[in-house]
Amino acid sequence: MTAMLYGLYAITLDSPLAPPILTEQVAQAIAGGAGVVQYRDKHSDRAERYARASALLKLCRDAGVPLVINDDLQLARDLGADGVHLGRDDPDPREARSGLGERAIVGVSCYDDFSRAEAAAEAGASYVAFGSFFPSTTKPNAVAADPRLLALARERLSIPAVAIGGITPQNGGLLIAAGARMLAVVSGVFAQPDIASAARDYSRLFPKETPLMSRSHDLFEAAQRHIPGGVNSPVRAFRGVGGDPVFFESASGPYAFDADGKRYIDYVGSWGPMILGHAHPEVLAAVRERMDKGLSFGAPTEIETTIADKVCELLPSVDMVRMVSSGTEATMSALRLARGYTGRDKIVKFEGCYHGHADSLLVKAGSGALTFGEPNSPGVPAALAELTITLRYNDIEQVRETFAKIGSEIACIIVEPVAGNMNCIPPVPGFLEGLREVCDQYGSVLIFDEVMTGFRVGLGCAQGTFGITPDLTALGKVIGGGMPVGAFGGKKEIMSHLSPIGPVYQAGTLSGNPIAMAAGLKTLELISEPGFYERLSAKVETLLAGLQERADAAGIPFSTNQAGGMFGLFFTADKVTNYEQATQCNQDHFKAFFHGMLERGVYLAPSAFEAGFVSIMHADQDIQATLDAAADTFKAIAG
Repeated sequence: MTAMLYGLYAITLDSPLAPPILTEQVAQAIAGGAGVVQYRDKHSDRAERYARASALLKLCRDAGVPLVINDDLQLARDLGADGVHLGRDDPDPREARSGLGERAIVGVSCYDDFSRAEAAAEAGASYVAFGSFFPSTTKPNAVAADPRLLALARERLSIPAVAIGGITPQNGGLLIAAGARMLAVVSGVFAQPDIASAARDYSRLFPKETPLMSRSHDLFEAAQRHIPGGVNSPVRAFRGVGGDPVFFESASGPYAFDADGKRYIDYVGSWGPMILGHAHPEVLAAVRERMDKGLSFGAPTEIETTIADKVCELLPSVDMVRMVSSGTEATMSALRLARGYTGRDKIVKFEGCYHGHADSLLVKAGSGALTFGEPNSPGVPAALAELTITLRYNDIEQVRETFAKIGSEIACIIVEPVAGNMNCIPPVPGFLEGLREVCDQYGSVLIFDEVMTGFRVGLGCAQGTFGITPDLTALGKVIGGGMPVGAFGGKKEIMSHLSPIGPVYQAGTLSGNPIAMAAGLKTLELISEPGFYERLSAKVETLLAGLQERADAAGIPFSTNQAGGMFGLFFTADKVTNYEQATQCNQDHFKAFFHGMLERGVYLAPSAFEAGFVSIMHADQDIQATLDAAADTFKAIAG
């Protein structure tokens, strides 16, 4: 599909107009901003329909507007039209796509039936249409549809939703706000004395910029054919906010550029590692220099020792470190090492903290503090989940109560010292200190998962910022400078249990890849410059203060958290300190804020439960542009 499905969808009147008259009407609708045209004629004979549709196709092709044929797959195929719209008694979308080609537009009427929309999306439809939303002259007896269907479609479907039925310039904005990407209009355009002016009245309802850019949409459609969900990591699918994910082509400094060339001020930063900004010239130079020597050897290289020395220099808690290729590998290996070192099986984690997708860590809390965990993903054995105890983050008393009863059975506590996967939630005073005390008392290993916070909140990581010494530390993201790198390290006494010098097995074919080591080492050198983190934190402080000021001015309940170069945005007036509070924030406001900012050129994490990140390259003008976009978005949310 080559067209961007967004804006006014003009459907011709079902009347036997001569081709020149019909063509002139459609030309006026296109001049008024119609983005898609549907030819609808249920009464003329085949020869007449073909003649009219042929004239329309030439007009639409010249104007760069797709022509969709209503209810007649054979006519669409014979004509070579851009697509077909299917009703209740028409062929399956698969048959239509088979006949028209992979890039054809295939739309499906779903009336007030969301299950029909889900089935259509699964069958390869390009869009689904809901309605009638209001009484209409075209279909006066149609079943009324609930606008909440549009919001549900935006959240759950990866294809756009069309609203149809009795839509006027006065009520159309409500449907767009609910989630409609197109407004399908018949008499509201073609039965008006000035068709172009009527079309403009509808077209003006749509923002001039939209996240549903044609190239990204096409790429997402193509990706879904052979990649589950069209993405290689679930949060990228935009299921938390609705709509299509943005496909990026390049990035530089604080900016990311999508496949259509649109520029965004980026506050995701590849989920944290781009602390120096994208494509830092010194990091790229280090990678290019190393690439000329070979990509990988499966054997030791000097640069692995160099970066290990640097990590141990920066983190006094780390005597020895093992490189791996991802954060999940780092936490998984640290857990196995803690179990092997202590000879115990049970582990403690905290609600809302994410430590990768290892089986032991994909476990949700039971009904009580000492109730063993339950798998929150199929494929995690119940027997393994029973060894994982999930407690409340920032609740040290619950930790003490748990250890008082079964502390001798617990191998370790694993914790994000600053939670970054229920948005950004720093520890309350005494929480991390209490974890250290409990582990010392019961001989358990304290693991800090600093995959996200490592070298992001400070040069000494979160452990340095808060003055707490863990036994083991998991690292990732910044340590790889944007390359796939993870690491875990800690006390020599514990790390000496790791193979090949100890009995706890761990291995990785590409661990310590020299190109990734070069990117990570150069990044660590650059962030070690004096004053780096003071400047970075000041940028975040300016951003958050400005966002709070603009939210307050719009009357939107809003609060923020910060930890160095990380931040969290919450649509609640309360200070958020735990997972339960995070889940009670206004998710609808977050979704509206995300899409409003995206349309205005600001890219935030597409989930209310993910932290944001600022780079050292975000300049004052970037932060000001972000605040200007936020002011407009907050006002739009307030109504």
